[in-house]
Amino acid sequence: MNMWNFSTQSALVAIIVAIASTIALLLRSRRKLNLRFAYFSSSISFFYATILLDTVIAQKIWLMHVRIMLAGLIVVTATYFFDALMGEAGLMARERRRKTTFVGVLIILCGLTPLARMLWVQVGSGVIVLAFLVARIQAVSQRAVEVESLAERTRLRYLSYGGLGTLLGILFDCAYLLNLPLPALGGLGVAVYLYFLSQALLFSRLLDLHELLGKAIVFGTLALVLALLYGLLVIWAGTAPIFLFNTFLASSLILILYDPMRAYLEETTTRLFFREHVTFKRELRQIARRLATTIDLTQAFEMVLDDIYDQKRATHASIYLLDRAGLGFNRQMYRGPRPQNFVSGKKEPVFFRYWMGPSPTPLIKEALQHQINQKKGDRFLTENLANEEGGMAEEEALLTGMMAVNADIILPLKSADDLVGLLCLRDERMTAAFTNDEIAALIQIGEQLAITTANSHMFGELKEIDRLATLGEMSAGLAHEIRNPLAAIKGAAQAIDPQHVSEEDSELFEIMIEEVNRLNTVVVEFLDYARPFGGTFSAISVQVALQKTIQLLKHDLEEAVEVHVDIDEQVPEINGDAEQLRQVFLNLILNAADAMNRQGQISITCYGTDFGGRVITDNPDDVTHIEIRIKDQGPGIPPHLKDKIFIPFFTTKQKGTGLGLALCKRIVTHHGGSIRAESSLNEGTTFAIRFPSLKAKMGLAMKPMGSSPLSLKG
Repeated sequence: MNMWNFSTQSALVAIIVAIASTIALLLRSRRKLNLRFAYFSSSISFFYATILLDTVIAQKIWLMHVRIMLAGLIVVTATYFFDALMGEAGLMARERRRKTTFVGVLIILCGLTPLARMLWVQVGSGVIVLAFLVARIQAVSQRAVEVESLAERTRLRYLSYGGLGTLLGILFDCAYLLNLPLPALGGLGVAVYLYFLSQALLFSRLLDLHELLGKAIVFGTLALVLALLYGLLVIWAGTAPIFLFNTFLASSLILILYDPMRAYLEETTTRLFFREHVTFKRELRQIARRLATTIDLTQAFEMVLDDIYDQKRATHASIYLLDRAGLGFNRQMYRGPRPQNFVSGKKEPVFFRYWMGPSPTPLIKEALQHQINQKKGDRFLTENLANEEGGMAEEEALLTGMMAVNADIILPLKSADDLVGLLCLRDERMTAAFTNDEIAALIQIGEQLAITTANSHMFGELKEIDRLATLGEMSAGLAHEIRNPLAAIKGAAQAIDPQHVSEEDSELFEIMIEEVNRLNTVVVEFLDYARPFGGTFSAISVQVALQKTIQLLKHDLEEAVEVHVDIDEQVPEINGDAEQLRQVFLNLILNAADAMNRQGQISITCYGTDFGGRVITDNPDDVTHIEIRIKDQGPGIPPHLKDKIFIPFFTTKQKGTGLGLALCKRIVTHHGGSIRAESSLNEGTTFAIRFPSLKAKMGLAMKPMGSSPLSLKG
């Protein structure tokens, strides 16, 4: 009997693919799910080995025994593997595994007895195996109905359809073993299905159909070309003495050609069959090149989001930047439904610390969910359940953070080793999510966008330095050319004896001295604004700085100005310079008094808030920011002037310099805070200043991750 018929060749393919896939996975990682796959594929390869041996062994009775025992083993290993793959770890899953193990052991015991030689036992064991495998495929199909992600749903359907096709091939194998005139096609189906499962485990997610087809085309073409090369060189040698040399030469040629041929075939296959992905990758490369010549952040953000959105590869797209205080991420721009405006490190500590950790990798929602399912599936096999639950809690917290920004994939914007922000994408229309090549291109976009962001900030700082240098040169001239004559004029005016001048002339001298003082104040403010920012930062109390400022102003404010103060004594400290903060408070309070023509009420409040601005009064540990609000009863700021009040030298006062608010903003920004004006005509103006608390900032920086950052592959 010819050993190498179609049935034995099909069985050999199944054996080789099962062994190769198992070795490739175990060399990569020996995690529990990979071991379950190894047990499952090994039991299948042994089963097909009995088909291979069936043609060369005359005494086949013992093969029947071994085959039935392997059938029972397949029932057990398949159930454990698919439960781990789907993350089924509840009481019902445990009960199902116990029952399956019991049935599998019964089949194995039957294989050890003479009953294995009876036809009804052989048929019955085959039916039981097929029934259990159908049940597992049905569970996969049911999971496809339950998942939310369209891409994941489509992939699970591929998995179930492929499983049903493989089972149909196994039916042909069973018919072949019963000596029915049908070809044993199951080996080929099993080989493809095991390869699909191994690739899903290798990439931590189920593959899309186009990815699997692409790999199959590349693999098949590469194998055919290399086999032809190898065969031609070996056949040419024949039985000649150079046979071993030609074999060595053929092997060397294959090793040399493998990588370039694989790259060429992958690129060609993708270009021919999956043009949409090629177009998207080409567009991403063009974006990266354009970003390299862009310095304006708004233009850069619009370019990235608009191009990705217009390519119909995202229904949700947004960019977040790390806030100046390092306490969370601020949304800068978005396309599609509005995501959360601010992702706070306090509310999402695991998510925040993951990105602030060393070398964060892109977060992919389906990969996270896949890892959670794996850990759920491993829980029934591990002794340390607390650690498994802790790991799942961390990954579930990362999923919560991804939901907050409406993302299925988040890529870090990193410049050198510093995290700048996040690029968040989600696509609800596509059945296939982002491929590995697309993710690699998006990572390149993120890196270039981070460089653009850093360059833009640096450019802004250089412009500020240049502007301050110019002001410094001007201030030096002012100090010498203006203050010295002013001092002489003021001294001369004060030296005149009032008794020797008329009352009218005396009033003129007083106006002269007053105007000299005003000009001197202008010069002082100009010098203050032009002076490089200094100061000594330390832990300071905002309420103490406020109270000292108010005490200092009591003698400068008229009795018609009433100051109402409401300060929360439990407000935490901040990191700053007390003298510079008093300068800010002094300027804002005097501005408020001037806005009311020195009559009316000024309300000053100070309290703790969370990231979202919610006032915290009951639990000081929840306070992440301190907010100071200074409100007047003046006429308010006209809407068309509201955006200009912090611009240097812009003023609405007749005797103002336009540097007071600009200096306030500069000091507040240097403290990692923010300042804004809230105003309505005829209802007064409120200046709100917000600083990060020292405790929250140190807490986020020092609190470690529950485990090392996750390494997720797309």
